[in-house]
Amino acid sequence: MLLLESIGLEKSYKGKLILKQTEPFQLFNKDRIGLVGLNGTGKSTFLKLLSLMEEADSGFVQHYGTFAVVSQFEESAQKITARSEGQWNLKGKNYETMSGGEKTRTQIAAALEQQPDILILDEPTSHLDVEGMDQLAKVLHHHKGAVLLVSHDRTFLDMVCTKIIELDQQTFTLYHGNYAEYLIQKEQKQERQQFEYEQYVKEKTRLENAAKEKSSKAKGMKDKPARMSYSEAKLGKMKVRSAKRSLEKASKVIEKRIEMMDKKEKPKEQPKIDFDIQQFSVIHGKQALAVKQLSVGFDERQLFIDLSFTVKPGMKVVLTGKNGTGKSTLLEAIYRGNEQIEKSKQLKIGYFHQHLNILDETKSILENVMENSLYEETWVRTILARLLFKREDVFKKVEVLSGGEKMKTALAKLFLNDYNLLLLDEPTNYLDLFTREALEEVLIAYPGTFILATHDRRLMEKAATHVLDLQPPGAYWFEGSYKEYLENKNGDIKTGPKTIDHKDHLLKLELEMTDLIGQLSLTLNEEEKIRLDQRYQEVLKEIRLIKAQ
Repeated sequence: MLLLESIGLEKSYKGKLILKQTEPFQLFNKDRIGLVGLNGTGKSTFLKLLSLMEEADSGFVQHYGTFAVVSQFEESAQKITARSEGQWNLKGKNYETMSGGEKTRTQIAAALEQQPDILILDEPTSHLDVEGMDQLAKVLHHHKGAVLLVSHDRTFLDMVCTKIIELDQQTFTLYHGNYAEYLIQKEQKQERQQFEYEQYVKEKTRLENAAKEKSSKAKGMKDKPARMSYSEAKLGKMKVRSAKRSLEKASKVIEKRIEMMDKKEKPKEQPKIDFDIQQFSVIHGKQALAVKQLSVGFDERQLFIDLSFTVKPGMKVVLTGKNGTGKSTLLEAIYRGNEQIEKSKQLKIGYFHQHLNILDETKSILENVMENSLYEETWVRTILARLLFKREDVFKKVEVLSGGEKMKTALAKLFLNDYNLLLLDEPTNYLDLFTREALEEVLIAYPGTFILATHDRRLMEKAATHVLDLQPPGAYWFEGSYKEYLENKNGDIKTGPKTIDHKDHLLKLELEMTDLIGQLSLTLNEEEKIRLDQRYQEVLKEIRLIKAQ
């Protein structure tokens, strides 16, 4: 059943065209559509026009059902039922003192209580932790109407969406499937474009060579060959001229064919990221820093007690946990210093969080990033291009940049400066999907050490070599990727993550290991050998995890 349609929507601000709808848009019952595109391509504007929050300059919108909106800019208090308060963990909370995530959950609950035919959500995941995103995905899956949303969390889009619409330079392209399937289709499309471009170049070159050959032959034909008399030449003169005209005509025909060819543009290639390790400040020694029995609490609430872990050079640690578990507090303590935290003398810390301004507003993007950089300007511009600052963009003054552009500039400055440990607190906030993917590549290629606090699960999966999960008043340390951590965490309790600083447990494991080796050497039963070997591998893995701390 058709619930909404729009045709020819256009919107400009201060004379600048923000959105131009090139294809009709229709939303049907049970649709789950995600809008994706670079920052500034008009995603939020499109949602505002569809929900009648703003008036279009031209075009029309028609609704055939009720609708509710969850907006990232909504500030007014929302009234919800006691049932919704319980469902979204909001009991006893005052809207004025709520966190960003709690206000978002209130908006979501208020919208759902209306039981709308159409649910429009603009960045509902921006302030939600992993648990909140999972809950929202489950609710949207069971929603009876249609869902249209903008989100920069790729895992969330995979969980919710059945269609993706990409906005690119006022062009609307529809892809069937979730975000992962959209990426596959887009890659296949780029491969086809590359093939068509190569075929176009090959055929054009062939025709150009053929045209040159015929033109050259025509120019080389003489009215009188050297061995021919004038009387003989007179008789064949007409034939020569005729053949010459024929070759010239054939050359012109080929040139016309080249002009009429369907021109194919070369697909854009992203610059490769490959840091020059020789330029990098290496940490010599076994550890970059060690946190030993750190305890932090506020207002009688203990965030963590006797927290201990070691970060070795080259580790890429993901710091995870629900909102309010102390991730930012821990990063701040590491940066500011604490008597319970030992740091290598060679440690140079770069710190990113959204309220710390490391940029000079009066200077350009390039000037800010080049300041104290280890790298040549050419390489710096490669990284900036990967973060979608192209050509003349790098000369923009920071004072005219959007929030997302300032975030990208600050991140580039950290990656390319003389630091060897980065502390990154929610670096993906305000970044669009494509910039997040570029940030992934930079983090993977980065030769130093970092501790990254984020709710972006795809980023955690791609970047982490270790996981530190804060669960007040304790914490879990895991050696391996975030995906492996989740598998381990959700598996058998014997192989689950172990609390930090369990020396007694390590001793028990080592004793069990000795016993298992003895049993394996004595048993002749194959089934018993398999069982003992399986347990041996489990114990070995646990010992390695504890020793890595």
